[in-house]
Formats: sequence, structure tokens, C-alpha cells
Amino acid sequence: MVDAQPARAWLESTKSKGMALGLDNTAKAIAALELPSPTYETVHVAGSNGKGTTIATLGAALTAAGLPHIAFTSPHLVRVEERVRLNGTPIASATFDEALASVHAMATRTDIALTFFETTLLVALVVAADQQPEVMLLETGLGGRLDATRAVPADVAVITSLSLEHTDFLGDTLEAIAGEKAAIARPGKPLIVRGIHDPAARTRVENIANNAGNPTIDGTQGPATLHWLEVPDEATYFDEANLLAAAAWKHLKCADADGWNEIRGLRWPGRMQEIHSKGSGNVWLLEGAHNPSGMEVSCRELSGDARWKQPWVLLLGSTPQADMEAMLTPLVSLCRQHPPAAVVLTEPQFGRYPGVPCPALEAALLDQGVETTTSFPQPDDAVAWIERRADEVGAAHNVLCIGSLYLQGNVLQALGADDDEALAIVAKD
Repeated sequence: MVDAQPARAWLESTKSKGMALGLDNTAKAIAALELPSPTYETVHVAGSNGKGTTIATLGAALTAAGLPHIAFTSPHLVRVEERVRLNGTPIASATFDEALASVHAMATRTDIALTFFETTLLVALVVAADQQPEVMLLETGLGGRLDATRAVPADVAVITSLSLEHTDFLGDTLEAIAGEKAAIARPGKPLIVRGIHDPAARTRVENIANNAGNPTIDGTQGPATLHWLEVPDEATYFDEANLLAAAAWKHLKCADADGWNEIRGLRWPGRMQEIHSKGSGNVWLLEGAHNPSGMEVSCRELSGDARWKQPWVLLLGSTPQADMEAMLTPLVSLCRQHPPAAVVLTEPQFGRYPGVPCPALEAALLDQGVETTTSFPQPDDAVAWIERRADEVGAAHNVLCIGSLYLQGNVLQALGADDDEALAIVAKD
């Protein structure tokens, strides 16, 4: 058993380095770890929305087929171990600490400066080297071309839906963003891309696929095998994830003997996750939609849910948005269709970016005709108010918590629903 405290303190200190786009440090660190050549297959997923859902869906299918897998995803909602899941469940703290100690020792020996994201990716690779699963699932953090995950070899690349996001880093056109994402293509390997309507963006993907590869990382350049996957516009993000996961499944050698079985539902932390409060009887639906396109897809799905015909409460918190009006418009439409009994605002905590202050969010909602009932800067206080309200009115409510993935983690902790079972990703029965 390792002494976890020094490595954990070092991991916390890496947050001060912020975000770093580039592959040099990650590639040097991977080499310095001297890990054995992987025997597992790797699926690398990028996109503006839906990449996490695609990985969760593919992971659930692997688990159902009895194929061990490790998934590296971000952000975590409650604890860092969620970033490295074995068969859908966050790895044990002791397992994380053993791997982190190896990464810490390497960084100390080589003096390679690592970010928090790079460090947790390396932890995932150390765990995979030890566990030797059948499949490794990698979710990009930001973009693709310069994301740390691009330094890892992969057998299949998947691009989910694209939208204008992180324009300060990725470019201010869909074409530019498509180029950044498509750069995860590996020469000679399949590249599965959700169909794109924008002609310029589509052409950019095709050009990159025809000359895929980063010679420094991949050792060569050459064409990837491009597979366009057309997804109906009315599809939910879960429908899209099933289609993309099924397409990736066909390219996994370990899955040759197992046909694809559609995943009809996921129990997945913070994404359409239902939590029954043991104290108040409230039924909480936690949905991590956090940008305009994600909110639009989520609210389209939510609008067909009969629960909003009953009394319900909205809990909203958001991280900064380039276009707050576009972010809120789908949610405002849902509120007009099914007016909530109360609108509660809060500010997500412990994320990469500070939460939008409640007064600013209240003003943005009021501009669209939605009045706020009350607000609390701390999510714990907002949850406590909603829970007390059920007692005061003598009836439980449905509660929709939306606007930020970090907020979902705050609420899971406040509700005491943050054990391994609640944080696991599994197919619904």
C-alpha cells in the first residue's frame, strides 16, 4: 500500500497549471513510464456533444458482452476516480493511488510538467497496463488535434455531433472545429463521423481523413478509412450514441463473436439520471446539458416526458456561455410548455470555470420572461430549500437539475447519492 498523500497533493497542485494544448509533454511522459505495448484495442472519441454518451453506451455494451474495458472520461462529478472506470465502475481509491504514485515518480524523475488532465490520462494508461482489458475507451478533453489523448495510439476513431464551442481555442467556424476534431484520425484505421450538413466542414473532414496522422506520434501519415454515419435530425443524443457505438463495435476484433445488442437505456451519473430522495420523496432528474446545442437536444427529449405535467421544480446553474440566450432558449420553451412550480438558481462549484453568478443568470432568464423564485450561491443550500419545500407543501415534486455537469456532482453529494453504485455506468434493466 502506497502513501497516497504526497502524490495526491502533487495531483492537486497540477490544477494550477490550467489547460495546455499540445502533445509533447504527454508523449514524453508516456515514453518515460515504459509501459508494455498494449494488447487491448483502443477507441478514441471526440465531438462537441455526445462523446461521453457514446463512450458510456459502448462501455455498457462491452460489459453486457463480458468484455472487460477501461474508460477514461472527464470531468468527474464527485471524485477523481470517476475519470478511470473499470467495466463502468470508478476504480478503487487504492488502485488510483498506486497508479498515481507511478506517474508522480516519473514526473519527479524526469521533471516533465503535467496538467491535471494529462496526469489523470497517464493514471488511466498505467491502470490499463496493469489490468490488460480487452478495450480502452478514450474521451478527448478539448478538440482533438492537440488534446493529450491524441498522444495515445488508437484503433478506431469516432467523431460525434459538432457545434460552435470553445471557439477561442478551436476556431470560430464549424469547418475549423471539424478540422480539430477530425485530427484524431489515425492512418490506416477507421474514422467514424456523424454526418455533417455544413459543406465546408464535411470537406475539411474528408481532406484530413485522406492524409491522416501525426508523424511524430503515429510514425507515419496516410489515409484513414472514413465512414460517414447519417443520424436523423430528430434523434436524441442517446439514439446517436447507439448508432455511433454500434458502428465502432463492428471494428473491434474482440467483439467478432458478439453481435451488437442495442443499449436501450443507461444509468449514468448526471445524464438523465433519476435519483429518488429518501428524505423528501422528491424525484430528481439530473441532466448535464451545458451548451446551446446540448440544451436543445436535451430539452427536446425532456418535453415529451409526462412528469412535467405534474408539479415540478427547476434547479438551474451554469458555467460561462458565449451565448447565454441561446443556451437558455430551449429551457425557457420547456418552462412555457410546462410551467414549473418554482425556479431555483445556484452556482456550480469545483469546476474548471466559476459558476455564473445567480443575479446574472436571473437577469438572463427574466429577459426571456421567466421569473426566479429564489437563488442560492451554494448548491447545497439550493438542494436543502427544494427538499424542505416538499415538506412545507405536503407533497413531493419532480425536480429537474440542469445547466452544468459540475452542478450534477454538487447535487449528487448534497443528496448523499455519491457511492460507487450511484456513480457507475450500467445498462438499465
